This record gives sequence, C-alpha cells and structure tokens, in this order.
Amino acid sequence: MLRIFLTEFRKLVKINRLPLVILLAITARAVLCFLPQVHEHPYSDEVYKRYTTQLEGELTDDKTEFLNSRLSEIDELIAAYDEMQQRYASGEITLDEYSTFTEQHGKAKAEESTVRYLCNKCEALDGCTDFDKQIFCDTAWNDFFEDNGFYYVMLIALLCIAVPAFDAEYSSGSFAQLLISKRGKTQLALSKLTAVLVTVFMLSCLMSALSLGVFAYQNGFGFSNMPVGNILLTDGFGSTPLIVYYLKDSIIKALIWVMYSCIFSLIAVLCKKETFAFVAGFIIGITPQIISASIMSERTVYFINGLQLGKMYSASLSLWLLIGIILIKSILLSAAVSMVWSK
Repeated sequence: MLRIFLTEFRKLVKINRLPLVILLAITARAVLCFLPQVHEHPYSDEVYKRYTTQLEGELTDDKTEFLNSRLSEIDELIAAYDEMQQRYASGEITLDEYSTFTEQHGKAKAEESTVRYLCNKCEALDGCTDFDKQIFCDTAWNDFFEDNGFYYVMLIALLCIAVPAFDAEYSSGSFAQLLISKRGKTQLALSKLTAVLVTVFMLSCLMSALSLGVFAYQNGFGFSNMPVGNILLTDGFGSTPLIVYYLKDSIIKALIWVMYSCIFSLIAVLCKKETFAFVAGFIIGITPQIISASIMSERTVYFINGLQLGKMYSASLSLWLLIGIILIKSILLSAAVSMVWSK
C-alpha cells in the first residue's frame, strides 16, 4: 500500500505538475496579502489608537467611567453648538470664549464615533466572564481576521490537484487495464485519494502560515497572547490567545479543504472528463459563498461546512463536533470514491 501511495504521489508531482500548482497558488496568495487593503472602521484609527494606548491594560470600572464621562462631555459640546453660535452672534460671549468652544467642539466631533464605539465595546465586554478583559489596539488583528480567506485561490489550486489525479487514467485510456491489475481497484483509488488529501492539507496549512507571516512582517505579533474574546466580544473561547485561535481556525479550514478534495475526486470519477469535473467542482465549491451565511442560522455550518471557509469560526459552534462532522463526511466520501472507481 505504501509503495502504491508513493507511486501515485510521484505521478501527482511529475505528471500533474504539482510543484507548479503550489508555486502559483502561494505566489497568488502572497500578492494578495501584500496588496493594500481598505477597511472601514466605526471609529477613527488615529483616535482609537490614542485612547487604547492611554487606557491599555485590564478593563476596570474607572476606565469605563472615564470613557462614559468623556462621551457625555462630547454629547454636551455637540448639542450646545447652535446655542453657542447664537450667543456669540448676540454678543453674550467673547471671541476668545467662542474660539475655545469651537476648538473643543471640533475635537468632540472628531472623537465622537471612537469614544462611542469604545463605550459600547466596554459594555459588551462587561457581560463576558470567561476571559481576562483587556483594552488594547486590536485594529490590526480585527482586520487580519476579517481578511482571513483565500477561498478562490485555494479552490482553483485544489481543483488542479484533485481532478487530474483521477482523470489522467481516463484520458490516457489506461483505466481498463488498471482495474484488472492486482491492486487496481480499492487500493489504487485510496492511494490516489490519500496523495491528494495529504497534499491539499499541507498546502492549506502553508497558505495559512504565509498569511500569518505576512501579517507578522507588517504588524508584528503584538498582543498575540491576548484572549480572543476581547476582539470577538463574546464568551465561549475562554482564555484562548489570538494566535492560538487563528491556528485552530486554520486547521478547521484545512480539514474542510480535505473534505472538498474528496468531493472533487468523486466528481472526477463520475464525470470521467476533466473539463466537466472542473466546471462542476467549481460550481459546488463557490455555492456556499453565493448562499451567504447571513440568510441562514450559524449552526448551518455543521451541515454546509463550506460556509466556514469565508470567516473565522464562532464560539456558538462546538469545535470538536464541527471537526467530527468534517471527518465523518470525508471518510464517507472517500468510500464513495473507492466504490465508484472500482465499478
């Protein structure tokens, strides 16, 4: 069995141009990582960084009270603008007093959205209990998690790996001879599939590592040990650090790509034509992204695992249950590939 696996892996490398596929996929991912990304935030990045640096550390009642007081002050300054204009026009206040007010009002307008966001965030954190609540500048990590997707690059690479692995025999006409050979049925099918699955799993992990490496190069690993609940504003992850949360999510995505490899391999065996297999596989691969998760309950991810590829996993999902479902699907699909290939 090991000898057959090694033979099929060599075929994958030489005949199906595996190194070229991997190189192109990694290059495409690297280019996407280095391209400047525009993120819209409900706050001013500069003001947010200044406040979080000033208040950095454990979230306390004093810090919450300070932010709420500042928000009340901002609301009062903004509300008083029309009145102060009238008072200045009627000569009730001097030019210096009006200039001081307009300066304070301008600062209040610049800080309003940021301070309100921080107050809402502190309120949300106040309801969390299973991690240490911290204030820190989390913009870079938030953006990183939001961008954590290499869906189309990985999808195309996976199709280029899985489909030719099974269609090569059909296109070359050697399929009939293989089936009557000593180990041309189940063992050959499983060896082919194993070579594909191992390659896809490693490629997915490599892509995740590349994304993390680019992030570290651009932003460093600051605050990577902070509990992820401080960003997601929810219980369920305990004291899981940001970096560990990302690595867990990367493993989940790698396993989902393995499951998709089984699906595409089955399609290749059923279609017996590379073109049809590529088209059918691509349609099936992008369908979960077309039917946005926003129109479904979050637990739909248990049934349509592909929905998890475009986002980070949620605390409302049982990690081990999700992994178990993915593995069971992969095993059943592998058995189906073997049975269809043998028949």
